[in-house]
Amino acid sequence: MVLLAVFLLVSSISLFAEVPRESGIASWYDSDPNGPLTANGEQFDPDALAAAHKNLTFGTIVRVHDVNNGLSVDVRINDRGPFVDGRIIDLTPAAARAIDMYERGIMPVELEILYEPAVPESKYNRPGDTGWYRVQLGTFSNTRTVLQLFEKFHSIGFRPSVEVAQESLIRLSLRWIPEREKESSLKILESLGFNEVLLRSDTNPFL
Repeated sequence: MVLLAVFLLVSSISLFAEVPRESGIASWYDSDPNGPLTANGEQFDPDALAAAHKNLTFGTIVRVHDVNNGLSVDVRINDRGPFVDGRIIDLTPAAARAIDMYERGIMPVELEILYEPAVPESKYNRPGDTGWYRVQLGTFSNTRTVLQLFEKFHSIGFRPSVEVAQESLIRLSLRWIPEREKESSLKILESLGFNEVLLRSDTNPFL
């Protein structure tokens, strides 16, 4: 029990990486006039300064810098996309007009994150909508094995957590993996031999 208490104390340590600026191609998109919903459950509004991004938290405010003309526009992420290689953000028509790219269609841009909410602004309650994931690695009976794995994952920047699954079994998980690090984290685990893990939505560590 003392060892478990130490595990739980250490697992409260959090190391959050800063989100770097992102460079690539911006495009704009529209939708039919029947009131479709964005990926976070809101009504699509072509007149709103909003955008779609592949993985930024819903509600994130991004400043989009057009690298050719020097114009910029602040948009709110409420949708997912674009799903074209090389493109990093899809703007609404209003946002595209704000940086004079509506007629051009696509343009190289740089994204600067101004604000990222602690709780994603979504109308859905689906896995991943919290913006954070927990990866369950397995359940073990050998305390020494759990300790070795705990120390290993903590040393490479993960946030390991343990809990008693049954009287003699200990469940080891990695907690508070942000959406933007999900795929890279799974690749690291695969390289370490953890090919079959259980991915779950996690609570928000800031609450």
